[in-house]
Amino acid sequence: MRVVSPQEEFQWLLLVGLGVLLSLLPEFFLWRTCLLLVVLVGVPHGALDGYLLAIEAKKSWKKFSLSIAQYIFLVVCSLFIWRVFPHLFWAAFFAAAAYHFGMSDEHPEVLRAISTQALYRTLWILSRGFLLVFAPIACHPQKIAGYISQAATPQFATQVTHVAPFFCIYAAVIFLWTTFQSWRRASLQTYRWILVKHLVALAVFLLLFAVADPLVSFTLYFCCHHSLNHTFRVLGKVQWTKKKGTIGVWAFTLTVLAILFFQWVRKYVVDVQLPIGWVSASFVTIAALTFPHLIVVRDLHQQLKQRFRTR
Repeated sequence: MRVVSPQEEFQWLLLVGLGVLLSLLPEFFLWRTCLLLVVLVGVPHGALDGYLLAIEAKKSWKKFSLSIAQYIFLVVCSLFIWRVFPHLFWAAFFAAAAYHFGMSDEHPEVLRAISTQALYRTLWILSRGFLLVFAPIACHPQKIAGYISQAATPQFATQVTHVAPFFCIYAAVIFLWTTFQSWRRASLQTYRWILVKHLVALAVFLLLFAVADPLVSFTLYFCCHHSLNHTFRVLGKVQWTKKKGTIGVWAFTLTVLAILFFQWVRKYVVDVQLPIGWVSASFVTIAALTFPHLIVVRDLHQQLKQRFRTR
């Protein structure tokens, strides 16, 4: 049995190759290309939350309006905390992003199959997520510090870049340990190959973070892996619910809201005339949208789990 398919091997190598090539672009084109990818792929994957909320509302406009209002309220509160307590905002975002990236790139039943023990599964998710979040910072501390300092303070940016290598080392040790323990306890040989596949995939992502510009590597991971996986899961749910007609409406609505939030943030980021200001504004917007998105994704996983069990 192969650990990964030839298609997956090609996709992973293509991802690293694209990272290297895009990093050669002049900075003027670099950040514009990455911003375009985020707008075309990254933002729509989160905008599908509106469609999921419409499904959960079950044709109740009152319930749907309340859900959207709560969603927007969380974003506004996040942006407010960013303006008043930027250090708290970024600390919460790093923790939320680590959990989100570690957990949401796979179907919940796959994670459940990896280990029957919740402790190993939780440690595996968090350690994987911390590596994905802090590896770009550890590999390119100066550039990341420049982005963070625009949206927080230079002192906080320096502190983050100093602790990032330690987080990566501890996370790598925990990930390898939990992978080994889950390998030993796996009930099926197939589950063991799933663990190896994830180990290889994570190694490729870390290679991408090391050889490519941090903005490029994050954009490729966020758009071409994380966002597409989530979108495919939602589109799979479209066939299940048979409500394809509403997906474009709600996706378009929250995409417009995301752009409006970005324009609001852009006014409060210093040196916005420079490319680094636009990049920082994009990161703040994505971070603020992550918190309500994380809640919706959690509900999606629960529904997918129930769907899997009823087959």
